[in-house]
Amino acid sequence: MTGYLKHPEETAQTLQPMPDGDTWLFTGDLGCMDEDGYVYFRQRLKRLIITNGYNIYPAQLENVIDSCPEVAYSCVIGVKDPHRMQKVKAFIVPREGQSPNEALREKIMEQLRLHIAKYALPREIEFCAELPKTLVGKVAYRLLEEEEEKKSA
Repeated sequence: MTGYLKHPEETAQTLQPMPDGDTWLFTGDLGCMDEDGYVYFRQRLKRLIITNGYNIYPAQLENVIDSCPEVAYSCVIGVKDPHRMQKVKAFIVPREGQSPNEALREKIMEQLRLHIAKYALPREIEFCAELPKTLVGKVAYRLLEEEEEKKSA
């Protein structure tokens, strides 16, 4: 890759020269490598939520929420907050036949309290029939962020 077409700032952030003369491609992905040299993707750095100075990774919350048998899938985003910088909001699509009610909300929060630090818990849960998807079928979290920003404006 030589760069992004007509986006020199993004190119400079992504392609960074190292002291040894090599150029590294910074993708914004977080991962780990095992003892055999296999690299495992964990999540995108750009999806970081910062609340009260704490870093929160939406994928961790989504994994816990999606492990609930009543949940089809979820998406967690950061929403602007005047006191915390951002607050955590979860969008949840219940499995077919499940009612999006207060009992389900509390069951999900119980599961989250077992596995997630208190500061990272969602301040708001919104049940949806479906969530916007990208062309490859992933949840379009940026659209959700844009919609939330419009609501708060």
